Amino acid sequence: MVAPSRRAFSADPSESALGAHVVSTLFPQLPRDDMTAFRSILLFGVVVVVALGVVGLFPVALLAAAVLVPLVMVTYLYDVDVYEDEPLRVYILTFAWGAASGAMMGLALRALVDLDPLGSGPDAGFILARGVFVPLVSGALMVAGPLVLLPYKRFNDVLDGATFGATSAVAFVGAQVIAQSIDLFSAGLQPGGDTLLWIARLLTHGVALPLVAAGAAGAVCGAAWLRFRAPVRDRHKLGWLGRPLLAAVVGSVLLILAALAMLLLREVLALLVVVVLAVVAILWLRMLIHLGLIQESLESEIGEPVDCVNCGQPTPSHTFCAECGVALRALPKGARRGSPRAMRTTG
Repeated sequence: MVAPSRRAFSADPSESALGAHVVSTLFPQLPRDDMTAFRSILLFGVVVVVALGVVGLFPVALLAAAVLVPLVMVTYLYDVDVYEDEPLRVYILTFAWGAASGAMMGLALRALVDLDPLGSGPDAGFILARGVFVPLVSGALMVAGPLVLLPYKRFNDVLDGATFGATSAVAFVGAQVIAQSIDLFSAGLQPGGDTLLWIARLLTHGVALPLVAAGAAGAVCGAAWLRFRAPVRDRHKLGWLGRPLLAAVVGSVLLILAALAMLLLREVLALLVVVVLAVVAILWLRMLIHLGLIQESLESEIGEPVDCVNCGQPTPSHTFCAECGVALRALPKGARRGSPRAMRTTG
């Protein structure tokens, strides 16, 4: 087998394991050719959001920003058949759970007053509630649905946990933004305001914040899968990356810092801070996926040949593709088994 170097991302050997690549991290089971299409979709979505903001259609731009990443995530799940033959149960416990709990959180946050009556800014109690308590509760809700799937033996890979957590997180953030901004739509399609500040808000809530949440929740769930689904002798081989409690602490810190930045900083500076946090979260999730795939590949036995989704060449089902070096654990499970449906899809 042709194993990639430790510096090459195991789900896509053409990229570095330490590169902040959003598409290959959030969608690691995409064939190489499809990654370009998904990058184009994300970029086009960002351009549309900014364009709507430039012409002053802020409510429409906010709606587009809120659904951008969740819509791309759903497209990915359908495209690679991540959930195999149990889509309904898993959709309910990941995407639907994230959207429902996010909407409830958004509606609850509408009851909180942003500023005190004197206009002197948020007080300590409000900062503690919105900047600390709300992110902690939100993070717990993001992972609660996916963790219900932890005992299911058919979902036993690190990619399962990471995908479940990231899916729930982006659905949560999108639904929360929409529910929390219902009043904005009553002000008309062009409510007015500074265009630059609006664009900064749109990019923060529609792009940067979902990436922070996806990285944090995906890494927490991935760590849980590594800790409780891997063989006992291998559960501590990933160090702190494989410790669910420590991962939960790090994920909570990322969400809290993002919330505090949006609460206390001006829009443009808040966007820059949340973007930095998004890069950290994506790199964290990427490293966990990379090391988890390598560890899981070492546990694989040689099986029947399958068609590699990444390069399309036949390769023995074992560790890495003999042609392109991608970790075969990054293949959709149907393709690993060489099922006719998976072969048609990958072809």
